Amino acid sequence: MKHPKILLLILLLTAGYVVLGLSRIGFNVDILKLLPQGLHQVKGLSLYLENFAHPDELIVTLKADDTVSAECATHAVAEALRKEPLLVRRAAESPPWERDPSQLSEFLAYLLVNQSPKRAAALAERLSAANAGMTAKASLEEMGETFSVRDMLLLGADPYRLASDLPGSDLLGGEGQAGFVSPDGTFRAIYVTSAVAFRNYRETAEWLGTIRKLCSSALKKTPSVRLGFTGEPAFVAEIATGMQRDMVTSAIGTLALITLLFWICYRRIVPLAWLLLLLLLVFLLSLATAGFLLDRLTAIGAGFASVMIGLSVDYGYFVYQRSLGHTGGCRSLRRDCLRNILWTAGTTAAAFFSLNFSSLPGLSQFGNMVGIGVCIGAAVMLGIYPPLTLRFRKREARAEAPTQRPVAYPGRLIRSGELLAGALVIALLGSLAWKGFPKADFSPSLLRPRQSPAQQALEEFSKRLGGDREGRLNLVVSGANEEEVLSRLQGLDGKLEEARRRGDLKSFLSPLPVWPDRRNQQANMPILTGLLPSLPRLQQTLLEHGFNEEAFLLTSSVFGRIGEWNPLPPLLLPDNEASSWILERTIRHGNGSFLALGLLEALPGREGALTDSFSAEGIYPVSWEMLGRELGRAMPSEIMRISLALMGGILVILAFGLRSFRAVALFALTTVLVLACLAGAMSLLGMTWGFFNLAAVLLLLGTGTDYSILLLLALRRNGGDTRAARRELGTVILLCSISAAAGFASLAWAGNQGLAALGKTCALGLLLDAAVSYFLLPRAWNLIQGPRDVRISPPVAI
Repeated sequence: MKHPKILLLILLLTAGYVVLGLSRIGFNVDILKLLPQGLHQVKGLSLYLENFAHPDELIVTLKADDTVSAECATHAVAEALRKEPLLVRRAAESPPWERDPSQLSEFLAYLLVNQSPKRAAALAERLSAANAGMTAKASLEEMGETFSVRDMLLLGADPYRLASDLPGSDLLGGEGQAGFVSPDGTFRAIYVTSAVAFRNYRETAEWLGTIRKLCSSALKKTPSVRLGFTGEPAFVAEIATGMQRDMVTSAIGTLALITLLFWICYRRIVPLAWLLLLLLLVFLLSLATAGFLLDRLTAIGAGFASVMIGLSVDYGYFVYQRSLGHTGGCRSLRRDCLRNILWTAGTTAAAFFSLNFSSLPGLSQFGNMVGIGVCIGAAVMLGIYPPLTLRFRKREARAEAPTQRPVAYPGRLIRSGELLAGALVIALLGSLAWKGFPKADFSPSLLRPRQSPAQQALEEFSKRLGGDREGRLNLVVSGANEEEVLSRLQGLDGKLEEARRRGDLKSFLSPLPVWPDRRNQQANMPILTGLLPSLPRLQQTLLEHGFNEEAFLLTSSVFGRIGEWNPLPPLLLPDNEASSWILERTIRHGNGSFLALGLLEALPGREGALTDSFSAEGIYPVSWEMLGRELGRAMPSEIMRISLALMGGILVILAFGLRSFRAVALFALTTVLVLACLAGAMSLLGMTWGFFNLAAVLLLLGTGTDYSILLLLALRRNGGDTRAARRELGTVILLCSISAAAGFASLAWAGNQGLAALGKTCALGLLLDAAVSYFLLPRAWNLIQGPRDVRISPPVAI
């Protein structure tokens, strides 16, 4: 190097750029960020997860063989967690009102003040001097007739029936909140709230690891109790660390295969070492650039590393192959490689960047990251690798290794390959005609990790504590302000009742009773405070009818809270522990967020009709099953539209560059044939189309078409001589196709199922594209153009 100071400065700037860019990289574990944000189900589920998933709340589940062991273990774990105030703000193994029943009075008082004035007037009438005695007598008689211990206890604590049939009081019964204890008592849950806010996934994973150790330590004496961890912190730690692991392991696997292939074909250590170092540089530069330009990585974006390495190495292979027979200097070698690399890199990058036209943000990010990597890879391989290949080339490097000869020279192997490729195409097209196109699968399970302890714990939690979930829909109602949400809830109330009468809806839990209603509160407050002077009379009435003094505690406490709220504040919302526990799982009010959460239980098979009938602006009946239904309707047509647009763009570019209708027609025929064979292979292997491997069509239009473009350019350079074109590109296509396929195939072991499906589909398509392009395209060229037809015009310089 003639200017070592300049080289040192470049190295320092590059290192600084990489370090700064990598420091900005984060992971987004929200799987809904992978999907079209304009879909109604995606909007509703996103609102649900963002506002009601509690990012700082971990659910610890405990499963024992008997009730006593489960209860003792739960208390032991909860106490151990509560002793760590720097880690845990709250560890609740039971609802707050079970530990302190008096806390319920504030929530009941709020429901009374917030209810409709008609109900408030009915309560005042029930507690009047003329009717209070009859109310107490009826409660006493019902207590003597009921066989339900629960009803007996409720009537004994609330003989005036303040909570009886009170809208919103069913939130205390477990239907509107997560449960704590299974019916048989052997399965329990502890809700653990972090004492600090998590800044990134690393802090979340570290906190979760500490909590795991504390829980395990607390159960040393009861090893038979099985622990589970779910909730937002568990998913964040699990998915983010899995994404990081996928990115690293897939990249390492791809590099290992590249090393093996290069050594088998060339048996050269120094060029291989430089190639691997340059690939590492490309990876770091691409990831750093993504850190500056893109948001946090999604589960799909995290798979870019192996794909980008598998594609970028193609340009290194091409440069090295051309250098073996090159007699000029570095500048002429670059010029010799420039046109081919720009053509292939341009179409590949265009294919990946075209994913921005998709409404799938995950695929858009994946396309941008790989597109950036391909451009950087082409620049690095053209700018740095040519002088290195010439500098360390020895005389024997010009002689091809024996392992190159079978793929570089036409002969018996080529003829056999043509027959095998033809037979493969016929077989796969026959499979497509016999079995039809692959089935579509848009189920939400494809969005989730393949192995997820957090998901398994959540499913068991829902099964043991949530009851039968079939037909259940979360009802998310949003608005720009308090009044808009209230108006939508009031409009829904009548529709829900009508649906239940029709039989479409088994039951529903509306958040309307707990949503603050200023008009109701202002109208009810005079009615309820007017009962305060009657409290001594009401207490005496209970004593006269055989109740003890404890039976009046709830009534006294509720009206005591109502008295404390007089005069009424501008907007009444209770804030003690029990009220906060309920409301934070039901509404979001203030700070720019106005949402309410309810629950619908549809009859089996009626979920779709119910979703369609209630869905409107700001009203979202949602579930993961309905999300899959909506994706199945929207995605195939979108992918087809983008694929046709991309194919058209590539054909226009090739028509402009090659200026030969027959050459462009051959390219189009090859591409369509490969896609048809891919569909046949997927049907034969039992693979399905989903929202991610449908995108493989787009990627194959850009990556797999490189082989056809390279052969068309080689045929031009060699005057239509297919033997010479194959001899020139045999080793390059072999190495490129296997490396690119390996990059995608390494994703087959990714934790995310959608990413794994994308990787398997693309790997299969690339191998098919290489086989069809190398063996069948030249044969078709001979049939259409003649073996040495030179009428094709040279490509326009780029």
